[in-house]
Amino acid sequence: MTCLRRAGVASVRRTLSIIQLRPRHWSSASPQWPQNLDFTVLKTFQNGKSFPRSPEINLAQKFSTTDAALSEDTEEEDTLPELSSTDETPATNKWELGNAAREICKALEKGNEDMEETLTQLGVRLTPRLVNRVFDKISSPSLALRFFQWAKLQPGFKHAPSNYDRLANILGRSKDFEALKSVLLEISAVYSSYSAKTFSFATAWHDDPDRLNEVMEMLEKLERGPRREAYDMFIAVLCQKNHANAALVVLEKMGSGGCVMRMQTYRPLIQVYCQNNQMDKVQEIFVMLKDCRPDPICFHIVLSALCNRKQFAEAVEFLTRMINKGCKPDAITYDIMIRAACNLGKIEGALKLFDRLKEEGVTPLHHTYAHIFDGLLQIRGFDEAHSFLIQHSGIDRKLDLTNYSHLIKRSRKSGQEQEARNLMKEMKAKGFD
Repeated sequence: MTCLRRAGVASVRRTLSIIQLRPRHWSSASPQWPQNLDFTVLKTFQNGKSFPRSPEINLAQKFSTTDAALSEDTEEEDTLPELSSTDETPATNKWELGNAAREICKALEKGNEDMEETLTQLGVRLTPRLVNRVFDKISSPSLALRFFQWAKLQPGFKHAPSNYDRLANILGRSKDFEALKSVLLEISAVYSSYSAKTFSFATAWHDDPDRLNEVMEMLEKLERGPRREAYDMFIAVLCQKNHANAALVVLEKMGSGGCVMRMQTYRPLIQVYCQNNQMDKVQEIFVMLKDCRPDPICFHIVLSALCNRKQFAEAVEFLTRMINKGCKPDAITYDIMIRAACNLGKIEGALKLFDRLKEEGVTPLHHTYAHIFDGLLQIRGFDEAHSFLIQHSGIDRKLDLTNYSHLIKRSRKSGQEQEARNLMKEMKAKGFD
């Protein structure tokens, strides 16, 4: 195994020697934020959903620019995302959403013993969106919990994850941790996982150790599985709001509570440190977790951060560390490196990396082809880009369509209208509409 790893390192170094850069120590000179992290992972972090449990990465995942995905959340800390139109069946009764929510709130405000019967007599058809609208309008935690329990018993209705998240935040803000613990246990039983939005209420206490400790004491009362998941999401939402110091406090408590530390738990913190250009702290995390099972997503976050700061030599050094830790370069790894080489104008190095990728039997991401097309167009011209297109066509028609479309778009953008028209004729001759 050691020999194989050394061989892998040597082959990567030989492949990258065309760049003519020597590895040196990490630097934190540039404040840029990574632009090319894995799309699925970043949307997961931004939307507050649970991170993938498996350390393996699906090689079919695509990259995308992530300015929007990584931009600071503009919602208030206690707001939660609404459901999409596909999350619920459109209302078919006479009640409009706003009117229905107001009528329900009127019944709740009376707070009498017959409240549940009054709600039933309204004849309102419940939807997850309507439940969230009601939660937005009521301020009493006890009434919110009572309404939630009544809604849960209505025929044909099931609370969506966002309903649980709203209730958890109402209870959390009111410091009713006993009721919150019951809701967390129910979330774990019904949906198996939490989201970062479940713990949005606690971000307001990021600089209040006593309040944070109250939340963590409540989490310690959960069973081991739900407790780890809750800690992970608690850390994620703190990092999402750039509260790295508070996240470290939670991590310390998590470790002292008997949870075995995993690299996956540190993903949000690594992202924050990369965002804040604190690469020395990223190094400290990797040193601290040197005996943990490698997490490819963590490696990709750092590799992308270095490449997008044009610290390509440092990226090569970090890639070597990845291989030594047992993380074999995959499609995402190669995409990061090829994109960086193209951005540096080292198209020869990018092509060498692409050849290496194919030799190892890795399926390139569609975006990887796009990076090379852009680099060839800019440095060597249309003919070289077209030659690369022809060389790698005929295997996957969906990929061919994507590549032709991209090259046509780029050709037009660079003012090469005749070349774009020729490509369209070529596409039509191959049976593309």
